[in-house]
Amino acid sequence: MNRTLRLLAASALLASVGAHAQDQTVHFTEANGTRVTLTSGQPAPDHYGPPPAFTALDVHHKGRITRAEAHAYPPLLNDFDYVSHRADSISRAQYEHWVKSQN
Repeated sequence: MNRTLRLLAASALLASVGAHAQDQTVHFTEANGTRVTLTSGQPAPDHYGPPPAFTALDVHHKGRITRAEAHAYPPLLNDFDYVSHRADSISRAQYEHWVKSQN
């Protein structure tokens, strides 16, 4: 129980300090003498550049972007189910609405 409380306290500390968006390391020693190092943080974000034109992603020229076509732009692929409302493709209007939300 003591170990759990210490881990929860360390997690809470890291959560409050983690808002600074940098790696954090906490060292502490448990009651039985075990040294613990707890490290947390976020990796640097990937930069994919601005979203490409709809026509650049719609390689089959069907007026919709499929999941396979969305692989060309990872941020869109990441949001595919949200943008498409869980359908199998994204319309031009859905894509343009998503692009506006990225700014």
